[in-house]
Amino acid sequence: MSKLDFHNSWEKIFERYNLYSIIKTDGYVDITADQIKAVERKEPRNLTKIDFREKLPKIMKEEGLSILAIKNGLYRIAKNDPFIDVKQEIETKIIELPTPQNIISIDPFNIKSESAALDMATVSNMLEMAFGEKSKLTIRGRLRGALDFNIGNIHYNVDGVQIEVDGGYESDSSIHLIEAKIGYNNNINIRQLLYPQLFWEKQIGIKKEIKSYVFYLQGDIFRFIPYYYDGAIGYLDHAKEKAFVFENPNAEIFSLNEIQIDQSKVDTNIPFPQADKFDTINTMMITISENLCISKEELKTKFAIVDRQIDYYFNVLKWLKLCIEKDGCLILTPEGERLVDLSFRKRMQEIAKIVFAEPIMNAVLNNKNPNEQIFLDYNIKSQSTIHRRLQTANAWVKYFRDLFSK
Repeated sequence: MSKLDFHNSWEKIFERYNLYSIIKTDGYVDITADQIKAVERKEPRNLTKIDFREKLPKIMKEEGLSILAIKNGLYRIAKNDPFIDVKQEIETKIIELPTPQNIISIDPFNIKSESAALDMATVSNMLEMAFGEKSKLTIRGRLRGALDFNIGNIHYNVDGVQIEVDGGYESDSSIHLIEAKIGYNNNINIRQLLYPQLFWEKQIGIKKEIKSYVFYLQGDIFRFIPYYYDGAIGYLDHAKEKAFVFENPNAEIFSLNEIQIDQSKVDTNIPFPQADKFDTINTMMITISENLCISKEELKTKFAIVDRQIDYYFNVLKWLKLCIEKDGCLILTPEGERLVDLSFRKRMQEIAKIVFAEPIMNAVLNNKNPNEQIFLDYNIKSQSTIHRRLQTANAWVKYFRDLFSK
């Protein structure tokens, strides 16, 4: 489903059932999967799976509305914000850990899945440090359950909705629930944190304390951010975050300023990049590598970026000659496959050699004014467009300088 179809479909649904008038009167409205499907015969799941604030349909975003599943095939639309913000900058000290010995089935410097990241956190004793106690894996996967909560004055009686836990770890006194992500997103739906928290509180009662965390593998940094339910939607306590990185005695010294200009390394037929978050580009590359065939529509559901930006970010991978689109599938080129199999830092070194070989990027890297003729080669003529492209270039310089200064 295209982004235009998605937004248009929700406008038609609101119009067909006069939803906004009901919300203004009652504070919320419930809508069934059958009602959604009756409008344009589209799969309701594709219209209702909204994991990030940026994915809200235009009509909901403009009116400050959101949608949450409350029963199998039943959804509640209300005027509230069920998304929790996640800070990108780590406020606590990053703890260096020795690389686990005698573990060869998982490469600690090239992890591509949430489950592998959690398993590495287990064998390295990272989880014990994050939780402050020893624990064992006892919960993983999907189940269905019932729970109650309020957002503002709107009550949610949830029953039979799918609840997923990436990792649940039980100690003598607590159960630790983890929502795991590869890469960084700036917000998360409470469905992924609050639903498991309340479900397991109901199951366990007062026998053990339920504690929840957001876990991000952000580059090569393992982040565990505690989540607390405060009777509203809850919040992340970044002041109590635990962050870890593995010592790498084999890490090479790498200098960005030694990169020489070679424009042939990028595809100048692809628009010059306008995508500021390079960690998102790396995560997108990993996501594509882990799927035999993934479409742009599927890819965009996995990132907290607005729909129009999916082309900007995917185009970066095409510009780098690391990815192509074939028969509706996004696939890595042979060079993309080679790089994604490298350790994170080695991969970033190789990508930096491509990025900053491009003349505009190289000029920005070395604090020089880019030759405007090169922008014309990309068919960029307006000063406002040049400004946006240079904003991306500066963001990338900062990202790579910060990375290789650590």
